[in-house]
Amino acid sequence: MQSPAFPSFQEKYKGFNNPGPGHSTPTGYFSTHPIAEIVRSLFLSSILWMLLAIVLYGVYSLVAG
Repeated sequence: MQSPAFPSFQEKYKGFNNPGPGHSTPTGYFSTHPIAEIVRSLFLSSILWMLLAIVLYGVYSLVAG
């Protein structure tokens, strides 16, 4: 598994493959698949795509009109 490029994410995922003594590795589907983070990122990316479409349409209407 590759570690993320951003330091804040590196702290979050530090020791994911080797948690050390006294820590158990997460098991189960929802522990290994963070559904809430996936839904949040899809929601935020869709908002960004809508904003990009609105800005591009505004620029296009100014240039074409």
